[in-house]
Amino acid sequence: MKQTIKISVIIPVYNAEKFLEKCLEHIVHQTYKNLEIIIVDDGSTDNSPVIYNQYAKKDKRIKIKKQKNSGPAVALNTGLLMATGDYIHFHDHDDFVNLDYYELMAKAAETTNSDILCGEVNQPGYNFPEFDNLEICCTLEDKILKTRANRFHPAWRYLYKKEFLDRAKLKYEPAIFGKQDIIFTRFSIVLANNITLVPKAKYNVIESNATLSKNMKKHVNVTNTDKAEKVWIKYHNFLTSSGAIRFFKIPESPFIVEKFKMFNINIFSKEFFIKKIRYYLFGIQIGTKKINY
Repeated sequence: MKQTIKISVIIPVYNAEKFLEKCLEHIVHQTYKNLEIIIVDDGSTDNSPVIYNQYAKKDKRIKIKKQKNSGPAVALNTGLLMATGDYIHFHDHDDFVNLDYYELMAKAAETTNSDILCGEVNQPGYNFPEFDNLEICCTLEDKILKTRANRFHPAWRYLYKKEFLDRAKLKYEPAIFGKQDIIFTRFSIVLANNITLVPKAKYNVIESNATLSKNMKKHVNVTNTDKAEKVWIKYHNFLTSSGAIRFFKIPESPFIVEKFKMFNINIFSKEFFIKKIRYYLFGIQIGTKKINY
């Protein structure tokens, strides 16, 4: 096939020395060669730089950006700003794709010109859908139910047309730490004109405890709760106004806790949720404040 479509593969990396070689091996040896491989190092402190630098010396398609540890959303946005491909794939550093993955995706892109391409996933313990035929989903119901986006929200399931992401002004929300894929994928699924289901394009998930943060609690604690609250309210309003809310559960909210201590004893806490804020004193709920949408 003519390899006219350029695919940007964005790989945020943090302390991935145990997995990175397998991840990169399955990307650089793809049957489809027109790739741009963007590695965003989110402040790794292990031997990850040694590994990806060795690959970069041998493969000119690899671009490297190092930044201080800022969490996955910031790293993904950094890669998105660097990307020049026709389609974007967000690829976790501890997973791998079958060697014909991007060839199958590129063929589907050439055939359909869809805003989003949805492949298959191999993850132990999860029942991701498999597709019998190449199919274009155009209605809201088909886009959500046939991809099972109402059950599975990882962004690495999809390839996104760069023009679509730019037009929709979609990027990751740094204020939502650990659940950034929920916001990104559900906005994109609803806003896309069409989504193509791509059979046998397989993404493989390796179960690990790896995370794009050296301290998740640190990021949660410093999360700007006002910004996080606004993001979740915007998300809820979007699902409601688009009619997509009927396909999803009540939006999952981040578990953000502000603690007030005296002599290292927790005397007061606030828990922030999408629908209400509960106030606690010595573990006893003393009030509830509802958020108006």
